[in-house]
Formats: sequence, C-alpha cells, structure tokens
Amino acid sequence: MPGQDPAYKLFREDATRFLVLLTAKLGYPVAMKIPELLIPAGSMSKLRVALAYGADAVYVGAAGFSMRPDEASFDVDQLAAATQLAHQHGKPIYVGVNSLLFPDDLETLRTWLDATKSISFDAIIVADPGALTLVQQQRPDIEVHISTQLSTANSMAAEFWARAGAARVVLARECTIDDAKQISRESGVGVETVVHGAMELANSDVFALAAFVAGRNASQGNCKHSCRWEWGLVETQRPDEVTSIIETEKETVFLGSKDLCLLEHLPLLMGGEITSLKVEGRMKGEYYVAVVTRVYRAAIDAYLADPDGFELDPAWMQELETITHQPYCTGFAFGYPTEAPESLQSTGRLAGTYDVVGVVEKTTADGTLQVMVKKPFAAGEVVEWIGPQMAGGSLTFGEIKSIAGGAVQRTHPGNVVTVQICDTGGASEKIPDMAILRIKIGQ
Repeated sequence: MPGQDPAYKLFREDATRFLVLLTAKLGYPVAMKIPELLIPAGSMSKLRVALAYGADAVYVGAAGFSMRPDEASFDVDQLAAATQLAHQHGKPIYVGVNSLLFPDDLETLRTWLDATKSISFDAIIVADPGALTLVQQQRPDIEVHISTQLSTANSMAAEFWARAGAARVVLARECTIDDAKQISRESGVGVETVVHGAMELANSDVFALAAFVAGRNASQGNCKHSCRWEWGLVETQRPDEVTSIIETEKETVFLGSKDLCLLEHLPLLMGGEITSLKVEGRMKGEYYVAVVTRVYRAAIDAYLADPDGFELDPAWMQELETITHQPYCTGFAFGYPTEAPESLQSTGRLAGTYDVVGVVEKTTADGTLQVMVKKPFAAGEVVEWIGPQMAGGSLTFGEIKSIAGGAVQRTHPGNVVTVQICDTGGASEKIPDMAILRIKIGQ
C-alpha cells in the first residue's frame, strides 16, 4: 500500500512467494487468500459506483497509454483524484499503461511517470518490457502487473516476469481455471484472471481486426469492437452472395464473440490460488458496473459465509441478464470447446431487459435526489432503483428542478437535476447515493 518502503515491499513479496512454494512442495496446507474482486472504472462516476457497490480493487487507464480511448481514461489530475477517492475507501487502484509503445512513446512515458510521481496509486499494468523498465527506474515504489496483452499462459513465463520485477500477471484469456491454479502454485506469482465481460476475436486481446477494417489501432486504445459486429463472407466475383462461417439450425455466423460469465462456477475460483477476479468493461456505463459488481460481491460473500452450503441464487443471473450484453458463455475456462466452437460466437445482437434512467449522485437529508440523467423522464413516472448489497425498490418521481432551481417538465440526458420522491411503493428504505434508476425495456 502507499508509503511502504520499496525494499521491505520486495522482501515481503519474495518471502511470501517462497513460503507458499515451500509449503506446497512439503505437502503442508497453505492458508488460502480470498481473491479480490477487481472492477473497471472508465470515469470518476463509474469509479464511485464500483467503490459503492463492493469492489475490492479498481483499475483505470492512463490517458494516452491505455487500451481504451482517452475519454474512458484518466489524465494526471483525474488520476490524483481517483487515487485519493479509492484510498479513502481503503481500496487499491491499478493504472493501465498497456498500449502499444513505439520509440517516440518512451519519452512521453518518462514524462508521464515524472508527472505522476506524487500520486500513490498501487500498481501499474504494463504490456511492454520497456514500460516495465521505465517504471522500475522512475517509480520503484509501485507494483508492476503484467497485462494480458503479453499472453502469459504458463508458470515459466510467470516466473520470468517475477524475476523481472512484476508482482502479478494477468493471464492470457485462453487459460483455463485449472491453468490459472497451476501457474499460481508452480510460480508463486500473483495471478489475475478475467471472470466477466467481453471477449475479443484475437490472441489474448492482441487486437488486429480494427486496424484493418476501421483504420484504428486497437492496441493504442482505439478499438471499435469490430470483431463483435455481425459479419458475412463475400467472394469478389459474387458480391451479392454472402456466406457465413458457422452454421446453426436458423443461421450462420462469422466472427461475433459472446460475453464471458463465470458466476455459476465461482466456487472453482475461490480456492485461494487465484489472486484477483477481474471484470472487463471500462467502456461500459455505470449501470453495468453497478449490476456486475453487486452480483459478484453478493456471490463471493455468500460463498465465504458458507462454502460447503453455497448455492447459486437465481436472482444473481437474472440481474446479470438486465444489462446490455452478448449471450453469456464460459469462454476458455474449461478448455477450447472443440466439439462446439460455435458456442463462443454470437450473432452480434445484444440482449438486456432494462434501460437506465439516471444515476443518483447523492441523496439530501430531506430525501431529495440529485440525479445525472441518462434517459428523459418527467414527474409522475415510476421507475425501479437498485443499490449496493442487492438493495432495490420502486419510486415515483415528484417535482423536478434544475440545479439552478428552475422547474423542469421533462429531463434531458446529460443534465443534472434534483428530484422529489412522491411515492416509494410503501418502502421506508432510503435511496442510497449512487443508486441506479431503471425501467424495463418497452415499458
């Protein structure tokens, strides 16, 4: 954590790794560490949601060096504010500096490392040995995590990065759950694996398609999610004949990846060998962050309370179905689905049962809500709300005003308004800060 002496920190990590390996070799039981729930934050608002809804740790991107556009990343001032907020909640924050680096980018990275030397974030995620070297030279107090971009898929590779100074590896997406456990046992290195979110048609997220079809360098943060579009194959001499690659009873599909969801297999991830359970989605909205965080938080807490009696609550999967997503699958968690490769692919048609109306930025003492508007609404309309710890209910909008105090007949997306509540469906529960207001699609 911030302020720790670098030499002590390295000693502690090496000693811990040694003891884990030694006790495993001798056959003694090892005290298992609870894996952290690592949640993405593409903005300050999403960061506040992640922290409110139960994240154990958060990760953000550094503007100019992230695998996402700058609007979903943090500049130096924003990083300072984000780090302060995360530490106020007692949570670590990791910063992605994992884009493709060309020769001219190295000096820019040096400048960034100097500009952020007073910001005590907890780790930097890198995808380039040069970036790793610069971080060690200029910020030896900061942990280094190896990005999934570097495709770590075995214990020897993990040990290589540990010898190079890394404290954690984010495993290749192709790794199974058993692979992750084996790599952890054999290397003693912290292991992070993705448990929920989008999958890419690429080798361990090393994007290529966007550069060809959209003129964007996805490895420098400009991914257009091209591999998730609905594609067909056309022969140049027959431009009107579209052929697909994978056949089903009703259609054929080319490209188009499903979303990963390992919630139903959570007990397999909880043995203590995996350090971090990562949720993908810095480009997603506050609603996605809220739903996925609170569901996985509830499931992890339920497992820890009674591992032997743990059962999946159907409400958790129902809640995950409310967010916009591709059909869910288990990805490569249990190996490549050789018998049914089409099980990883979708038609590109998104599912989801709810629209987001707004995000409650704060609730005043008299119960007035300050709401960031996501979808137009007016007084008298009824919506659902959800909050941390699977809390939720319904409410009816009363008088709506602008921040300046003027009456608002109907809200507009992007505006912040204050809202009186005229009915909560008989419930007395206070609407919490960062509550999400939503309506069923088609309502």
